[in-house]
Amino acid sequence: MTDRSNGQTKIQTSNQNQNQTQGFSFIGNRDKDGKKNGFGIQKWKDGSKYKGNYVMDQAKGWGIFYHADGDVYKGEFAKDKTDGYGEYIHESGAVYYGYWLDDIQFGIGYEIWYDSSTYYGNYKNGQKDGIGTYLWQDKTMYQGEWKENIIQGYGIYHFINGRVYKGEWKDNKIHGYGEFTWVEGKKYYGFYKCDKKDGFGIYYWPGDKFLIAFWKEGKQNGIGKYIKGNTIKYGKWKDGQKEKVFSNEDQFFNSLDQRDEKYSVFFQWDIKRLKNFLEID
Repeated sequence: MTDRSNGQTKIQTSNQNQNQTQGFSFIGNRDKDGKKNGFGIQKWKDGSKYKGNYVMDQAKGWGIFYHADGDVYKGEFAKDKTDGYGEYIHESGAVYYGYWLDDIQFGIGYEIWYDSSTYYGNYKNGQKDGIGTYLWQDKTMYQGEWKENIIQGYGIYHFINGRVYKGEWKDNKIHGYGEFTWVEGKKYYGFYKCDKKDGFGIYYWPGDKFLIAFWKEGKQNGIGKYIKGNTIKYGKWKDGQKEKVFSNEDQFFNSLDQRDEKYSVFFQWDIKRLKNFLEID
């Protein structure tokens, strides 16, 4: 995933005795004690500028902050910081519309980047965190959980070629249990590790064909049972290659090791029970 930078908009604090020779100039309303109160415009020597409301010498309420690098923030302030709803426009063309707390993105927001990629969802401490949807320029899309700018938890990924993955993620990778569907109707239900099938899984092909098997690092590895109508075959694979064929069911089940026994019930099911369990019409 691409890590996007977030702008910060903190107003440089000042007191009533500062002046342009100390780094800024101010034009606007002051109270009887000389503190900025009401509308004002403050400029800094580096080119930064704030136009907006002040309360007790601090930016509070609605205002606009122009950064020296060309970035612009329009929105709510509190205690000289972005706080509440605001729009941040990067000089690069990226835009963020959403909520802020203490100068960082916090809450619901919508972000658009220069390449037309978008994100809509939750932010926490300036990062994508919670539930959100990311749409890439090529129209691939992820909908689901995020943690500190990383895809983490449950989510749905729509590939550009129409394939769909629904399941668990870790560190931006498919990891844990998930369901993968191809356009032509083929499906895989099972476990993944670092984007590869790893562990127990069930393949389904249209026409009521099933493969119940184990995988390791994306390759079929371990025992497997193939069902097509009344045809049933048993075998054992290593690194994607068939290593052994079992002549009968008893021989196959006698080959189960301790790891396999956890899923032995699936090897006993017929097509009807498999379809009901996997919710296949």
